[in-house]
Amino acid sequence: MSINGLIKRQFSNSFDTNGWFVATKNALDGVDVEMACWKPNGSDVNCIWETLSHLTYYNNAYLQRFKGIAYEYDIATNDESFSTGEYTEAEWQAEIARFDSVMSEFRDLIDAADESKFGEPVSNENQTKWATLILNIAAHNAHHGGQIVLLRKLQGSWDRAKGVS
Repeated sequence: MSINGLIKRQFSNSFDTNGWFVATKNALDGVDVEMACWKPNGSDVNCIWETLSHLTYYNNAYLQRFKGIAYEYDIATNDESFSTGEYTEAEWQAEIARFDSVMSEFRDLIDAADESKFGEPVSNENQTKWATLILNIAAHNAHHGGQIVLLRKLQGSWDRAKGVS
């Protein structure tokens, strides 16, 4: 299998293809706005919506950079990436659509990229090779996807038949 094939597979596993763990998109299946905003016992942990907002923000930043755009963060701290908009069902569905759009475009670009792209540094400032960075992105997505599954288990909304009993 080619390098971009392996990278695409791992990226897909963290996005929408269940493997050893539930992919993030699949962890979101059936989540409505009330479930997306829920926090256990009034705690200050991030809700599902905040977690998805964080993932979309950083995946989009690296998607833009992968396309050659010198993307600059427009937030001062990582905490700001967990922000949400208005808590409505329409806004929640729009957040899911943004995540899906960013991840689908990123995967398509990974699939179409020349093998040499994965050996190139991300930028002059970040000498990490694209292959390493994208695999780290996949691990980050899987980490937060697992948090979403845990939140759903805590709220009693997780269907064990979807994986991870």
